[in-house]
Amino acid sequence: MELDLKESPLLDLGFVNRITELPITNREKEVLVHLAQGKTNKQISQGLMLSPSTIRNHISSIFTKLNISNRSQATAIAIYSGLLNSNSFAKDCSN
Repeated sequence: MELDLKESPLLDLGFVNRITELPITNREKEVLVHLAQGKTNKQISQGLMLSPSTIRNHISSIFTKLNISNRSQATAIAIYSGLLNSNSFAKDCSN
């Protein structure tokens, strides 16, 4: 069976567009950055001075709006969208 590459795109451009135009609030972007840095809900709540239940609600909203189901996918989106870069990640991991 041959695969005709002309008919099937190698890159889902819709995915790229969704990543560059994140449909989440600024606060949710803050939570997403902390989440992508590997922080627990408790650590995020302490860092942003919000209750753990508020963080849980933000994370649930992020997952729903981005149509994702886990923290690994959230991390990938944070990286691809430019919210998280190697400098910010290295800085936070060294603490």
